[in-house]
Amino acid sequence: MLNAKQIINGELLKLQHSKGKAAQVGYDLSLKEVNRIGVSVAGEANTIYADNKIGKVLKDKTELATYTPVETIMLDGDEGWLLYQGVYDITFHEGCKIPANLVGLIRQRSSLLRNGTVLHSSVFDPGFETEFMGTVMVVNETIFIEDGARVAQIYFHECTPVDSDNLYNGQWQGDVQRLV
Repeated sequence: MLNAKQIINGELLKLQHSKGKAAQVGYDLSLKEVNRIGVSVAGEANTIYADNKIGKVLKDKTELATYTPVETIMLDGDEGWLLYQGVYDITFHEGCKIPANLVGLIRQRSSLLRNGTVLHSSVFDPGFETEFMGTVMVVNETIFIEDGARVAQIYFHECTPVDSDNLYNGQWQGDVQRLV
């Protein structure tokens, strides 16, 4: 596993918008944007409205479910998101550019976990690059998260180098939905 100095010196992260900071074995990621995933609202778990769409995982592509932006509010003088039980797509201020010999993973910081909130990250494959990374957050208990708060940590493991013609070049390369 790489330490923070190796991550920064290796230019694995795009930090021009960063509000995070180096950690012992990774880099803390800061919250930029929150979108609620799905069509259900508290108390309406089995209701699907005609103007909403469900997610689809197909053989050759993925279609996303309805994403609803969550607006920030002021709470006790702090601006951030008041999140209720549900599943959210979150975007970080930090991006990445993963070389052929590394794989990245994101985990929640203990501050979230101790408040009943977990992050679930897919593998960030060799060759993946984006200006703003993101992942999925599952909120089990109502939580307020300040805008720019460090909520996750990315860390990298070495892997056998991938040939250049096999580097990630899939649907989420550049992840344009996060560039809005």
